[in-house]
Amino acid sequence: VYVSANTRVSVKRIEEILTERAEFILKAAEQLKQRDLRSEITADSMRWLGREYDVRVIRNFSERVALEDDELRVFTSHPEQAATMLREWAADRFSELLAELNDQVRSSLLSAGITPPPTRISIKDMKTRWGSCSYTRGHISMNLRLMAYPRETVLSVLWHEYAHYWHHDHSERFYGFLLRFYPDYHKWNRLLK
Repeated sequence: VYVSANTRVSVKRIEEILTERAEFILKAAEQLKQRDLRSEITADSMRWLGREYDVRVIRNFSERVALEDDELRVFTSHPEQAATMLREWAADRFSELLAELNDQVRSSLLSAGITPPPTRISIKDMKTRWGSCSYTRGHISMNLRLMAYPRETVLSVLWHEYAHYWHHDHSERFYGFLLRFYPDYHKWNRLLK
């Protein structure tokens, strides 16, 4: 546990707070650990858009990954690189999905008479956030770990970040705007909690 505190707060008071909140802290740490496990690629399986897929590594000179017959197949002459190949495959497919979802969001806004600002979307492997919006630069970052969740959950994060263009906080107006365009936001975003 890392603690950041004002220099005027005594070490004794920090220890008291940690002791009082120990159960909450341990529960939160366990939830983070479980979230990381859900998005982990193992030798046997990988979560992709809300489903668990078996992974089969097939020795082959053709270096590629394919989703076939409800199974992720890694064709490679270097089986030890299968996890790296899966991550690259997932990042590429996730980028394609985000471009598709971004078009969907922008189309919905235009249909409502709202001109969305030019937006660049990037993918990052973030530890503490699912997404972030730099509305002044027209940039939205999405967490690569979202690839493990259903498409609708990814869309909920994208709508959330787009809403920050017009509402820079999490006020009632922010959620009013968000729910106007994505009424199922709470249903799908709940999976990330």
